[in-house]
Amino acid sequence: MPLRVLLTSDLHLGMKFAGYPEEVRAALVEARFTCLDRVVAGANAAESDLLVIAGDLFESVGAAQRDILRAAKSLGAFRGKLVAVLPGNHDYLSGEDKLWTKFRDHAGDGVLLLDAARPWPLTGYDLDACLYPGPCTDKHSPANAIGWVRAAEKDRGIRHHIGVAHGSLEGLSLDREGLYYPMKLAELAETGVRTWLIGHTHLPFPTEPGPRDLAFIAGTPEPDGFDCTHGGSAWSLDLADDGAISAAPVPTGELRFRDEARTVHSAADLDRLERELTAGAPKRTLLRLRLSGRAPRPVLDDIEGVRARLRAALLHLDFRTDQLREEITADAIDREYPAGSFPHSLLSALAAEDDQEALQIAHDFLQELGR
Repeated sequence: MPLRVLLTSDLHLGMKFAGYPEEVRAALVEARFTCLDRVVAGANAAESDLLVIAGDLFESVGAAQRDILRAAKSLGAFRGKLVAVLPGNHDYLSGEDKLWTKFRDHAGDGVLLLDAARPWPLTGYDLDACLYPGPCTDKHSPANAIGWVRAAEKDRGIRHHIGVAHGSLEGLSLDREGLYYPMKLAELAETGVRTWLIGHTHLPFPTEPGPRDLAFIAGTPEPDGFDCTHGGSAWSLDLADDGAISAAPVPTGELRFRDEARTVHSAADLDRLERELTAGAPKRTLLRLRLSGRAPRPVLDDIEGVRARLRAALLHLDFRTDQLREEITADAIDREYPAGSFPHSLLSALAAEDDQEALQIAHDFLQELGR
C-alpha cells in the first residue's frame, strides 16, 4: 500500500534568539511555535499518513514545561495515523530525561517517540511500514547513530522500510571536525533501508528530487538566521509500492531573513533599493543591508532617512554603511581644503584626470594624516 509522509525537523522550539531587541526576539520565538501548527496543518491538507520529525523538535534538553505542553498539543491536531518524533542532538536522550518523559506523558497515543535504536514496526498503527531510527544521546558525537541498521533484521512482509536519523551528511552539511553524528550517502545505501529521512542540516535536500533518491532533508521549516535565506518548508513524500518516491515541498515558514549587499552611486540607487526592500511583506522580514560604493554628499545625507524608513517598515534592520564613501568631486575638494593648499592641488589634479582609484587613495591618505 502506498504511504504518504510529511517530513520536518529542526523546529528548535524554545530558541532564545539572544542579541535581538525584545520585541523582535518575541516574534522569532513565537514564529517557531506557529510554524509547528502550519506543519501539522500542511500534513493534514496533504492527507499524510505519517508525520516524521527527524530531530531537534526542541532547542534543548532543558525545554520549558510550557513549551513541551504546547508542542504536544499542536501535534495532537494531526489527523493522520501517527506522528513519529526522533530526539536530535539539541533535544537528545539524556540520563535524567525530564524532557521526553513530560513529552510522552502529554503527547497522546498518536505520537510515537523513537527513543531506541531498534526496528519500529508500525503495523499496529495501520501503516505498512517499519522505522529504523538513530536517536541522539548527546550534543556531539564523532560516530553516527545508525550503525546498527545494517545488521538489523528486516521484515520483508512489511512494504516500506524507512530510516530516520539526525546528523551531518558528507558533502552537504557543515561539520569540519566530524562531531555531529556524521553520515555518508554510501553508508546509508549499505543499510538495506530504501529511504532515509534526516534532520540537522537546515537546508532542504535534494534540490531536485527524483523517484530513486535515497535521502531527504527537509531543512528548518522556519528560518532562524541570516545564513538561512530560504522560506522554510517540509517535504511531502509519496512512497509507492515499487519503491519510487514522489517529493513535493510544503511551504511552512512565516518570517524571512534577507542578507543584501548593494552598491550606491546616486539618489536613484537609494530610491530603487528602498522600494525593492519594502515590497511584499516587510513586517515579516529581517534585513541585513550592507551598502558600498561612492556617492555625492547629498546622497550620503539622505542615508539616515532611508535607514529610518526601512527600520519602521521592517521587523528588524541591521544597516551597515562602513564601505560607503563620499564621491570626491570638485565641490567636495573645495569644501574640505583651502584653495592653493597642497591637498587641494593634489586632489584637484587627480580629479581632472578622472583617476577615481588614485583620487580615493590620496584622499584616504590625507584624511589619515589629518587625524
